[in-house]
Amino acid sequence: MVRGETNSTKTILTVLSALIIIGALIASIGGLLDMKSTTIAQKTFVSIYGESVGLDGNGLYARDSISVAAQARGQDWVTLLVGIPLLKVGTYLMRKGSLRGKMLQTGVLGYFLYTYASYSYLSMYNPLFLVYVALFGLSLYAFIVAFRSFGPTEVADSLKPRFPRRLLGGYLIGMGVLLLLMWIARIVPALVSGTPPVGLEHYATLVIQASDLAVVVPAAILTGVLILRGSAMGATLGAVLFMKLLTMALALFSMMLVMHASGVALAAAEVVIFTVLLGLGLVASVVMFLSVSSQA
Repeated sequence: MVRGETNSTKTILTVLSALIIIGALIASIGGLLDMKSTTIAQKTFVSIYGESVGLDGNGLYARDSISVAAQARGQDWVTLLVGIPLLKVGTYLMRKGSLRGKMLQTGVLGYFLYTYASYSYLSMYNPLFLVYVALFGLSLYAFIVAFRSFGPTEVADSLKPRFPRRLLGGYLIGMGVLLLLMWIARIVPALVSGTPPVGLEHYATLVIQASDLAVVVPAAILTGVLILRGSAMGATLGAVLFMKLLTMALALFSMMLVMHASGVALAAAEVVIFTVLLGLGLVASVVMFLSVSSQA
């Protein structure tokens, strides 16, 4: 990549990241502080499947279920306290020419992409709908530009000699398989019995599960296999995926805390799985980050 193209890419990513930060501040603070703009008297809703769904009833997420509103507020906390600061740091380091900075920025952009795609498609319509859509689009194109900025062997060439290939590759494969089994265990029994799956509530479909099964699970397993095989592409995908999975794991943990505080019943198996994934993800992400030479 010639110098002009490098500077152009840095400028594009800086502008897009700045816009994402501004939009995410509006979306996350709005979700956390707005408890009065909308108040609905009807706190329950009967879905087309005949199930009674408890609604949050207040603020931006008034028409969302108690469970989804709690998850959204948990996600807003992580976006505000973790996602935005990490994107600032990653963008700053990227502009300094740091490979670690590029890894961090691209991974966090993946977090914003996943988050606001979910808000755009899952959340009940609210006054910030266009903000969610804008963040979805900005994150998508920023992620594409950021990922394309990596050279074919840039990450692989910067790995330290003792790169723990088996540990990191095994973690990604294991995480992908666990996530696959967890969602299949929720969906298949409902298909067999002809009843709505747990968590569908009054929504049209299982947006999170669809995203995980179509994108996250295959990406994790494929990247894990490529890392085990010593592929340069595996190193690049892993550098990005570990940063993204770390922020998503933190978001899931925050969601569970807010859901518990809101009185939402949590499946014990899912709590255990997500807690284990968070702990292992923290370790694996730090190991991946430190495996890249600080000179890169």
